[in-house]
Amino acid sequence: MTLPGPDNARAVVGVTSNRVLIDGVHRDWLRRKYVQALLHHAGVACIILHTIDAEDARGGSALAIMRRLDGLVLTGDESNIDPDVLKAPRSSTGDDQQDVEGGTLDRPRDRLFAVAIENATALGMPMLGICRGLQELNVYFGGTLRPSLAAWRPESGQMHAEKPDRPRDRQYDAAHSVRICSDGALFPIARAVAAPVNSLHNQGIETLAAALKREAWAPDGLVEAASVIGAPTMQIGVQWHPEWHVATDLLSQQLFAAFGAACAAYRQTKKQ
Repeated sequence: MTLPGPDNARAVVGVTSNRVLIDGVHRDWLRRKYVQALLHHAGVACIILHTIDAEDARGGSALAIMRRLDGLVLTGDESNIDPDVLKAPRSSTGDDQQDVEGGTLDRPRDRLFAVAIENATALGMPMLGICRGLQELNVYFGGTLRPSLAAWRPESGQMHAEKPDRPRDRQYDAAHSVRICSDGALFPIARAVAAPVNSLHNQGIETLAAALKREAWAPDGLVEAASVIGAPTMQIGVQWHPEWHVATDLLSQQLFAAFGAACAAYRQTKKQ
């Protein structure tokens, strides 16, 4: 793809971060793979969106930031979503350290995605959800998740789980194929009815939200991609990680290029 030059400013997207607790100190963090894929294959600039503590959940800064953006990326993470945060974002245990448990719980991230999706939806902004990001879209719009794919079906747990016996880079090799809906939003991007994808997740969609359309599914029937029905622009989530091998994977390149184009088009509408 052709990246915008200095006289044609890039679209700017917000990228969700995660919370990690190290030595009792809270830190927001983000894997560089997302930023690199967005810079080099979507042609956009990135702003990292910080996670949100309970006492800040209803602050007015979120909307001000979102109005300056041209797109939203909901990144992946190992933590599980706590749906109760959407019902009571300002609720707290009294000790914000209990909001974070490595690899299990990240309520500050849950508050962030709830605020970010709410505002991006209201603004009609492009959205790309990746892994946890797809699950966030589903939960935000009223869908449910399976707590454990292995408990649902042992073969599904094996198909979708991380592969700890492999080097980290090889864990993101293709794990299974997905079928792509021929009348959805993903098909014009992928230009194929099937594609190989990686798979590293323990949870997955149980009930798809009524506001979402199934765009792709795994051999076991698990939803692998979904889009927001009636969205004015590209608003889609995928269960796999397109950012990891984007330099060599065609579907990943197509997905980021389409997202970048949607963000650029959205940016132009704001100038009119």
